[in-house]
Amino acid sequence: MKRKLLSVILCTALSLGGVACGAAGESVQESSAESKTVETPAENQNEGKEEAKEEVKEETKVAKELNGSQRAVIVGQDWGPAVTKTMVKLDEKVKADSVSADDFKVVETKEMFNWAALAEGSTEDPTKHVEYSFDRTVVDAYTCDENGEKAADSEYVAVELSYNPDEGSPFCYDLFKGNNTICNPYNLAVTLADGATLAAESGDDIVGITVDEKIDFDSAIYPQLTKTDMTGSFTGSKGHTIKYASYEPEADGEKHALVIWLHGAGEGGADPRLNTLGNEVTALYSDAFQEVMGGAYVLAPQCPTFWMQYDEEGNWSNNTGVDSIFLTDLKELIDSYVETHENVDADRIIIGGCSNGGYMTMDMILNYPDFFAAAYPICEAYMDSGITDDQIKAIKDLPTWFVYAKNDTTVDPTQFEEPTIKRLQAIGADVHTSVFDDVHDTSDTYKGQDGAAYQFMGHWSWIYFFNNECEENGVNMWQWMSEQHR
Repeated sequence: MKRKLLSVILCTALSLGGVACGAAGESVQESSAESKTVETPAENQNEGKEEAKEEVKEETKVAKELNGSQRAVIVGQDWGPAVTKTMVKLDEKVKADSVSADDFKVVETKEMFNWAALAEGSTEDPTKHVEYSFDRTVVDAYTCDENGEKAADSEYVAVELSYNPDEGSPFCYDLFKGNNTICNPYNLAVTLADGATLAAESGDDIVGITVDEKIDFDSAIYPQLTKTDMTGSFTGSKGHTIKYASYEPEADGEKHALVIWLHGAGEGGADPRLNTLGNEVTALYSDAFQEVMGGAYVLAPQCPTFWMQYDEEGNWSNNTGVDSIFLTDLKELIDSYVETHENVDADRIIIGGCSNGGYMTMDMILNYPDFFAAAYPICEAYMDSGITDDQIKAIKDLPTWFVYAKNDTTVDPTQFEEPTIKRLQAIGADVHTSVFDDVHDTSDTYKGQDGAAYQFMGHWSWIYFFNNECEENGVNMWQWMSEQHR
């Protein structure tokens, strides 16, 4: 009791002293705070541990370089094929949010015909091909799956590239041989851009990549050819072997038309990728064409040399109207294909082609005028002077649609299409035409140096056909094809 009274008196005295009691209160509070720091709650202890772990992780994160391989994606365009994308497979998974177009640099190195050697005063051998290197513009990059579709963190990275009629083709055209081959070599050097890093899924920094540069065209991805049989081969009675690509519509128990495409001079050989991608034959496999046709079989034979070849010595360029040495074998191939595909409507076989293949189209219908339901020769190279009046009369009732451009300097329309069309019109033949002033890009995508639509060679009028831009008096050519019966 005395102690309690003494405590009250002491506190009262301190209060009258002015500041001592307040100071004592702060002292108590500081002591309490120190006590709380010592007794940290369990959750605060865990947070501290996580922060410590992150600090340790940051300290142990390493900068590394990865190795990889690549797989190109090739898509047929108006002018031929283009390497539009490459898929890089790395050693480790990469974080999706660390990848962008700016992270990559791509240099294309490929075989090319030495056009410079043709210049006046050049001492180079124009028959020897050269290698050129070009920077390819990266337009997008992202992690993807093995098929190139966008995906979350992945060891696959898709690198999309710019392309145009003058950039990105994997084909090498030889002026002296008159045909295309797949470039050898064709390399894409894919590296990280200066200063760029990617983030590995492990958290490490990827500061460099070493990717095998050589493109393997046998393992490349051809999206437009996924439903196409590229392995066809036929040997005719004359001993010529013809490779071919073919497409079959979805089976529905119904009969369907057979559309035949005969390629130009540059696409001969024994590799159907050349004739299906050199001309945009893939348009005939497209949903748009197939819908118009109500489903159609497509047969794309590949001539071993040139359709216009008229002797076994290999002569073809001066053919003035002589039958092709491949005439019989091609007809036998068509017959065999029809016989082995029961749902081909034999009364709806439509044949066409461009340039050299336009010649072969004419050669076929002049020799077998009653076999086909219709024909569509494009910039055809069958000399009119080589066609007899009896042959003209023989195809009078065969619906035929000619396509060409007035500025074609490769196959002069005044010596080929125009006089033949006039002779057919004069006897009241079932003849149709789509005649263009020139051949230019109509997609508003590609421009020339003057800013106008990109101008293709006037010979390339097949572009209008594959883009479904051929009409006559309001009649659409694809629709017309779908309506033809023998």
